[in-house]
Amino acid sequence: MRALEDATLEIEGALETRGDRTRLLTTLEDDIDDSVKPIILGKMGQIRSEIRDLKSYYDLESITVSSRRHISTKLAILAIDLTECLSQYLRSYGEVPEAERATLDERVSRLEALVNEASKLIVSNRRG
Repeated sequence: MRALEDATLEIEGALETRGDRTRLLTTLEDDIDDSVKPIILGKMGQIRSEIRDLKSYYDLESITVSSRRHISTKLAILAIDLTECLSQYLRSYGEVPEAERATLDERVSRLEALVNEASKLIVSNRRG
């Protein structure tokens, strides 16, 4: 149910961008007719309403998730993903040319360092 709830929010966000760039590496093509978007948004609302009804019917409690833990986990996964972007691990996508390896590795390492710095800030910052 949480995955379904997350997906509805992501879909709504994709429909509401109306061509605005919110990402750097993904551009969503605005190829859904404007007349259909409100209908889809309505369906997403119905889905969330059904989730709400199930929650109420089965007397389900909302879980409280630590923002710190959630963000820290996401950043840890991203750091692992970035490690796999180093030239030595990209062989399945084709060999990275020798002249580009050092540059790629340096740039990916900078990104990984930034992710790790953000992670350290999250882990060390506790409210209360």
